Amino acid sequence: MLKIPIGKFYLLAALSLIFFLAGCGKPSEEELWKELMQAHSDQNIDSTIQVCNTILKGYPNGRLAPPALYMLAESYREGKKDYAKAVELYKEFVQKYPSLNQTPVAMFLIGFIYNNNLNMRDSARVAYRAFVEKYPHHDLTSSAEFELQTLGKSPDEVLKEQMEHGAKGAIASAHKSMKKKKFPKTPSGKP
Repeated sequence: MLKIPIGKFYLLAALSLIFFLAGCGKPSEEELWKELMQAHSDQNIDSTIQVCNTILKGYPNGRLAPPALYMLAESYREGKKDYAKAVELYKEFVQKYPSLNQTPVAMFLIGFIYNNNLNMRDSARVAYRAFVEKYPHHDLTSSAEFELQTLGKSPDEVLKEQMEHGAKGAIASAHKSMKKKKFPKTPSGKP
């Protein structure tokens, strides 16, 4: 049997512990992001959600926390179809990151999910109005306004209204055009 002096034993144990702990260090935010991109690319929703949560817990103030939170909301909306959880996460994103480029989209999606997935018309109305008020010149503003006008209507009802409005508008426009137009006189002197 090999005898190791007590001092050397403690030194070896301490070194072993140091090497063990060094090998078990937490992955960097960038390493986690690469893992997240791979999971997302593989369309592995569960892994995507898990890595997003790992980033958010390990690096809550990191530079990749905002896109991780947004991707987490997207994963619940598109992948899990857990619309209530998606709304909760989009709200958190809007509250935590009010000035990011994706914030208006997240805010719009809250109204969209309330209206189209959760059938919560009053909540959708509140969300869309808040969006239009906060982002009156955003690309999605006209969509939010359209959604507000059509809340509670079926796609068939909306289409019928648009067709009726379109036809009436086209007829009115033609009448206006004809009134303004001067037709050339015929040889008999009548238009």
